Amino acid sequence: MRVSTFQFYNLNTNNLTNLQSQNNKTLQKLSSGKEVSTAADDPVANIAIENLKQQSAVLAQYEANINLANNRLSQEEPYLASYETLVMGMKDIMLEGNDGSLSWDSRKVHASDLRSNLDALVSLANSQDESGNYLFAGTASDTQPFVNAGGVVTYVGNSGQRTATIGDGVTLPVNDPGDEVFFNVPIASGDYQADYAGATMTEKFFVESAEVVNPALTQAPGYRFDFVDDGAGNVAYEVYDDGGTLVTGPTAFDPTQPLAFDGIEVTISGDPSIGDSLSMAEQESRDPFSIINRAIEMLESEEGLKSPQAQAEYGQLLGDITEVFNHATGVRAEVGNRMKALETFENQHSDMKLVSEGVKSNLEDLDYAAAISEFERQTLAMNALTQTFGRVNSTTLFDFI
Repeated sequence: MRVSTFQFYNLNTNNLTNLQSQNNKTLQKLSSGKEVSTAADDPVANIAIENLKQQSAVLAQYEANINLANNRLSQEEPYLASYETLVMGMKDIMLEGNDGSLSWDSRKVHASDLRSNLDALVSLANSQDESGNYLFAGTASDTQPFVNAGGVVTYVGNSGQRTATIGDGVTLPVNDPGDEVFFNVPIASGDYQADYAGATMTEKFFVESAEVVNPALTQAPGYRFDFVDDGAGNVAYEVYDDGGTLVTGPTAFDPTQPLAFDGIEVTISGDPSIGDSLSMAEQESRDPFSIINRAIEMLESEEGLKSPQAQAEYGQLLGDITEVFNHATGVRAEVGNRMKALETFENQHSDMKLVSEGVKSNLEDLDYAAAISEFERQTLAMNALTQTFGRVNSTTLFDFI
């Protein structure tokens, strides 16, 4: 078969162009350090690389959310620790004031100490971060959440919680609203609280607990206990609901057994006498502000804590302030648990990023040794083709005459 000069020229030109293109592509890979830069390089690998990049972007967002959440919880936790300390200090002052030998002036000194601590607690509850946002205002962070008007502290924030997405389908609260931290404190006695101020008490007796044990039954909002003569000179009790209807009794009073009625069990310690009477009302929670304010009133009163009613009520306040401390400890522990969860997810995301980057590197990064060898081979072939083509192209029939 004869090959014309034109065909020979085109064939060598195309080969040279292909070699030059391959050489340029290899040089570009050496320059970028990437084996796969576009879908044309390797469509399957490119799809996998893009998926890995998206995964890395999601993990980076989770890590940013974790960092923000950790900062907010780290700001809140020291204030909760101070809250615990303040409450424990106030409880100690209340215990010191619960001394029958104290004079009125001494009790007023304890009341003054409590008032100072109460002011500190209100200030703590209105704490702000470095940006001026109130930590315990819920989602209304630009509103001062606690207002002290004449000793009565009210909460004007909201119950909202901000959350951060820290993993696939995983969100975590990054703040605690003030009503949950300071107001929704369970009372020490359970579900009902005794009204000692309006009680008739010959000697001191005390409601240790008043709890609903059978919610399936209907409970009244309040009850009254009348301690009566069983006809033989012994103490019995009658229970009336808040509408004045007799619920149970008369039943012999046994301090070792709870008073049971309407699915409620009430444990009373001490020795109620015939003619004594006590009411209790349903109450779910209390707050440290009202507890301390009432303790201040009782310590500042001239009568002090001498009467059985005052002794019982003050004991109730001590029980409730203990519950405030327990509640504060629980909230702080929950914040600690969240911070621990953040650390766990952060470590998981870090490990996943390392794995993802490793896989992406295997798919995307260039093998420099192989690429350099290929570049040198292509350069050598291109030089050889160029020299051969040049010599053959310049040869004519006159060279052989």
